[in-house]
Amino acid sequence: MDDAVLAAAVDLLGEVGYARLTVEHVAARAKVSKASLYLRWPGKVALVANALGYGSAVVPAVPDTGSMREDMRRFLRALVRAHATGFAQAASAVSGEVVHNPALREAFRNSVIATVADRVETIVVRAVDRGELSPDTDVELLSVLPMALLQHVRLTREPRPQPEAVVERVVEQFYSPASPTPKPRARARRARR
Repeated sequence: MDDAVLAAAVDLLGEVGYARLTVEHVAARAKVSKASLYLRWPGKVALVANALGYGSAVVPAVPDTGSMREDMRRFLRALVRAHATGFAQAASAVSGEVVHNPALREAFRNSVIATVADRVETIVVRAVDRGELSPDTDVELLSVLPMALLQHVRLTREPRPQPEAVVERVVEQFYSPASPTPKPRARARRARR
């Protein structure tokens, strides 16, 4: 029953948004009684918070190609593809509410944002361990950067750029180790006559 209810909540969040979502709608979609639903979740906030955790399973696994650039590219591309799912729409529907609702904000942080940040952090830490990044790299900042940039571009740019193109820009700008600066060639000395 839990899976049916949480899946219904995710679907309805994506379809109608948080403000128009009701426990009654979720119960009807999941084909369970309201009483059964209220036994497990005391209200809408608790239900949506739990649904966010349930839906964060769509966040892709961390690849391990041995290259930070390629790991990040693969992960972010998979994340963008997952964003097209109903869960991504549900998360977007809740994102506007988290500003005003501390319980939802905490659930949102602990599900989607934390899951993505943890997986990006894994990629960044591996890069530090392999020497692709400096040991003093700000791992925390680089771990939240992709989501912030993807969200910012999605919300503020018109026409919206293709997410894949944004992924490429993010990877090339922030997750591609700099090539060593070429040393100037030594000039050949002229033989003295």
